[in-house]
Amino acid sequence: MTYVLSASRTHFFSERYLAFLALVLAGYALFGKGFAYLGVPPLFIGEIALSVGVVILLRSGCLLASLATMPSFLLACTMAWVLLRTLPFIGVYGFDALRDSVVILYGGFAFIVIGALLEDPQRINLALSYYGRFLKFYIPAIPFILAVNRYLVEYLPTLPWYNVPLVEIKTGEAAVHLSGAVVFVLAGFGRLTLSSIAFIVTALAMLSTGRGAFLAFAVPVFFAVIVLGKMRAFATIMAVVIPFFCAAYLIETSSGEYREPISSDKRPISTRQIVDNLASIVGHSGAQTEGTKEWRLQWWNIIIANTVLGPNFWTGRGFGLNLADADGFRDGDHPDAPALRSPHNVHMTVLARAGVPGAVLWGLLLASWTVMLTGATLSARHQGQNEWAGLFLFIACYVMAMIVNASFDVALEGPMLGIWFWCLIGFGIGSVMIFRCQAMPAH
Repeated sequence: MTYVLSASRTHFFSERYLAFLALVLAGYALFGKGFAYLGVPPLFIGEIALSVGVVILLRSGCLLASLATMPSFLLACTMAWVLLRTLPFIGVYGFDALRDSVVILYGGFAFIVIGALLEDPQRINLALSYYGRFLKFYIPAIPFILAVNRYLVEYLPTLPWYNVPLVEIKTGEAAVHLSGAVVFVLAGFGRLTLSSIAFIVTALAMLSTGRGAFLAFAVPVFFAVIVLGKMRAFATIMAVVIPFFCAAYLIETSSGEYREPISSDKRPISTRQIVDNLASIVGHSGAQTEGTKEWRLQWWNIIIANTVLGPNFWTGRGFGLNLADADGFRDGDHPDAPALRSPHNVHMTVLARAGVPGAVLWGLLLASWTVMLTGATLSARHQGQNEWAGLFLFIACYVMAMIVNASFDVALEGPMLGIWFWCLIGFGIGSVMIFRCQAMPAH
């Protein structure tokens, strides 16, 4: 994946923007919500990056070319539908309508990334280089960041004008990036030292208190292991890990009294909690863990009744309305806190706000993108281009981790993971377009 293209002034601005975007993504991963609140409403750091990126895309002349695939066309249609379901509510709900709509409208980042890659295919290598450098900081830092978030968050300074700590990261966000890091290595783009492995294992132990976080890491990593044919190495690792885990579980359950956590953010870091989470996925578990699951399912059933089976089939409820207030739901762990805006599942969010047409467009977008990446991966492997195949697998697994996490938590509705998600969607589309072009025979 090496290309030589002539430099230009437009390329100069684009290169600087991509470096800026890489710093923005790193800021979201390392500082979370604290970084997202940099700026002045409605221009936070994410909106600034989007606005500048649109200008760069228009200057590049690659806007029309970025629409030349089925996933990008479906994304444009989905964004148009969401915009139609947002504009009528701006006068009623103000900034809340725009804030809710970014779950899809941040899709503009996908077109920005596609345009940047089409302008200079060499930027694929640049992006991988940026990501490799990011991991050198992220992997050693994340266990300490998670520890600070869990035990010292009340001692952190807050941003002026906002009651938001400088660092606030969800376990699901950390799990997504850790899965990306592991698949990056499995795909052959990096290597892990013993210290890096220790940092990752420590972080995994800390984030395993959540079902969504656990699955967001485990599902894409296991998928990559199967695709890359590394089951034997995986089985060897499990043969070592499982006996230690079982021994720790037996010691924990026999030596101490277990107390049911009062909320999800108070769940203990323990082998018993991990087993409880796994049990809740396939069946029944502890009262608190089971309660949060039932709370979600009840809300999702109400959304389905109001849209698929109800009066909001075609239009949804639009963007801006507080869905928790409208449906009579509040956070099951914090009933006295302000009502949530999203039902802990991005698919339900889209269905509730954009109706069945919006949900269908969203589903078709994800399906077409997956088919596009799968087809490119198979084609690359058939041609013996393992580096390309590894790239597509890495992107697909990263996105998979985000979708899994977003199916259990409020994830893509905010910029911390939402902007990462749409940049990866664009990175996948742009990379496949370049792969197809370089694979075409010259005439």
